[in-house]
Order: sequence, then structure tokens, then C-alpha cells
Amino acid sequence: MCMSKVLIVEDDESWGRMIALALRSGGHDSVLPSDGEMALELMQTNEVNLVITDLAMPVLNGLRLIRAIRASGDTIPIIAVSGKNADQLVLAEDYGANAAISKPFDCDELLTLVERIVDDNRNDWASAWIHPEFGSVEDR
Repeated sequence: MCMSKVLIVEDDESWGRMIALALRSGGHDSVLPSDGEMALELMQTNEVNLVITDLAMPVLNGLRLIRAIRASGDTIPIIAVSGKNADQLVLAEDYGANAAISKPFDCDELLTLVERIVDDNRNDWASAWIHPEFGSVEDR
């Protein structure tokens, strides 16, 4: 079981709590901002391993959040979720989301996806320690 801290950006409180409970069952901790602007602020002060963001939100929507994260150079894994428009999920991946899933979704499937992405990201960092092409992590 891989413990990680996940930023769940969701304006619908019931969806946010449901996702947080599913992640907690897998040993993951979470922080739940209700819009993209709050998420960006929290990312400045909290170390997180993954972002799960709804796309339809007030203030700063999920697509704009994904673009802002990637424009800053941050490579944190991102999962986009939406129940509104499948085309927006494709656009989210074009903007830099690592995965996109449509609401409603099965919590076990989400947990499996989260664990795969977090493990893949950890493996990328582990290879940076031993791969001479990447140099040491301290050099980053």
C-alpha cells in the first residue's frame, strides 16, 4: 500500500468527501480545496503527490488549473474528472492531465488508478537516483 497526499479539487462537497473516503481506504491522505485558485495556494504550502481535479468549478476551473500547474513547470501527476462533457476530459489530457475519468465512476477503479499513477511517479524518481543521465536528485 502506498501512502501519499492527494489534493482533491472538487466544488461538490459530497463528491469530494466520497473521493477522500475511497482514498483513505487505500491509505492515502487528502486535502480538499473547492476551486482551482485555492488548490494553487495549497500547493505552495503543502507537499502533495497527486492532484485530482473536477473540471467544472467556479473561480478557476479544472482546465485552467491543469494549464497553470503545467505552465509553472510542475510535473505532479494529475487526474481530471468530470460528469459534464467527455470532450473536456480529452482536452484535460491535452493540457497535461495524466488520466481523465468520467463521473460517475467506481471508487475501486479510481483507487487503482491513483495507486498506479503514484507508484509510476515514485518509480520515475527512483530511477533518477540511479540513472547517470538524470544526475542526482540534489542537482534538481
